[in-house]
Amino acid sequence: MSPLKKEITALLEKKEYSALVKLSLADKKIISILISLSYDKNNTTSWRAMEAIGLAAKEISKTDPAAVRNIVGRLLWMIRDESGGIGWSVPEILGEIVRNTPVLCADIAPIIVSFHEEIMLCPGVLWALGRMGKINDETVNYAVPIIISCLGSGDNTLRGYAARALGEMGNEASVTELENLRDDTNRIKIYEDGELNEKSVGELASGSIEKLLRRTYP
Repeated sequence: MSPLKKEITALLEKKEYSALVKLSLADKKIISILISLSYDKNNTTSWRAMEAIGLAAKEISKTDPAAVRNIVGRLLWMIRDESGGIGWSVPEILGEIVRNTPVLCADIAPIIVSFHEEIMLCPGVLWALGRMGKINDETVNYAVPIIISCLGSGDNTLRGYAARALGEMGNEASVTELENLRDDTNRIKIYEDGELNEKSVGELASGSIEKLLRRTYP
């Protein structure tokens, strides 16, 4: 591991996002290193790397929006490349970029959704939708039926991520479907507040129901 990569890894381990953003502004290759650290989804550092890319994109976009679009273009190339698993974290990374640059990159959201039929990418698509939340009606109208269909998946992660995404996107009509998952005790790994923890699918569904009901009955 290069000294620079070691430095970036150390900053991620300490959740020093501000320092990582400053480094990214000074040297765009920091983004490439963060991408290279994002592949292991069983590793908290990888999730922090994804989050850091979104935060860096936000700051870079203020002075060099074309650079952010170039990063997005590179990520889309990676996800379409046939060289194997290098693109498996791309939906999550793109979701972080859209979350942090919603005006500049809102058009990327439907592209992220379009990858949901790929088995290896579907969890990342659901995760990205939850992180992006409600961007615009077109995105919501397109994605919600897809998310709801994943609530009945035999894959615990898909059910959990779908339940979480519906709460973040504010789709009140999905409460009935989410109620069916309240007693789902299967546990999955979930990244929240900078940490990778475990929660049951039922916990995630219940959390989304509470969010949605607060929107309906504030």
